[in-house]
Amino acid sequence: MGLGKLAEVTVIVPARMGSSRLPGKPLADLCGKPLVIRVLDNLGTSPCTEVVVATDSTEIAAVVEKSGYRAVMTGEAFSGTHRVYLAWRAMGSPGGSIVNLQGDEPCASMDWVRELTASYGEGVSTLASPIDANEAEDPSTVKVVVGEDGRALYFSRSPVPWGQGGHLKHAGVYCFSPESLEACMRAGETALSRRERLEQLAWLERGIPITVVAGKWDAMGVDTPADLERARRRFDGC
Repeated sequence: MGLGKLAEVTVIVPARMGSSRLPGKPLADLCGKPLVIRVLDNLGTSPCTEVVVATDSTEIAAVVEKSGYRAVMTGEAFSGTHRVYLAWRAMGSPGGSIVNLQGDEPCASMDWVRELTASYGEGVSTLASPIDANEAEDPSTVKVVVGEDGRALYFSRSPVPWGQGGHLKHAGVYCFSPESLEACMRAGETALSRRERLEQLAWLERGIPITVVAGKWDAMGVDTPADLERARRRFDGC
């Protein structure tokens, strides 16, 4: 799917209140706006791309809709991608690409979506950025190991691969076709995905390829209070 096919993209932003490390995260204040609204505002609007929030919270849905965006109620979900899947089904399973953009990536932009859809091939595509050895040591930063063919070999919270340099930080975004999204849902969980708390490991174990587009994507997922403070320093007015 090339850049001219952006009209066939549905961007779904999963957002739940029950984060263990930062309770109420989607509504956490980021320089005068809730975090999830910062994500939506930073994406901007496009006449050819639908953007919705998938949530289990009426409070989140009310804030989203008050800000002029669309929310889809999903009920309980076992992962962010499962929540995206539930919302996609509730929307009538539209064709084209489905982008799962995590609701804690305030620096994400529509450029991410364009790159993913332009680079999309078989299976799933995602983004990653180079990081230094110090950031690689942080378990809240998910690392990805990529093979010579540009496909993911493994994701981990540990600083992989071993040695200095060459670490890639995974960004909280995926692009699926309807078929690959269905396949990822059938993959369920595995011992590795539960141990690392990374749903994408189950996809790899089930043979679903994940293409990784490396670049300077400025990803900064907000998972902890310290992450939130760093994000506040990045935005004017804080």
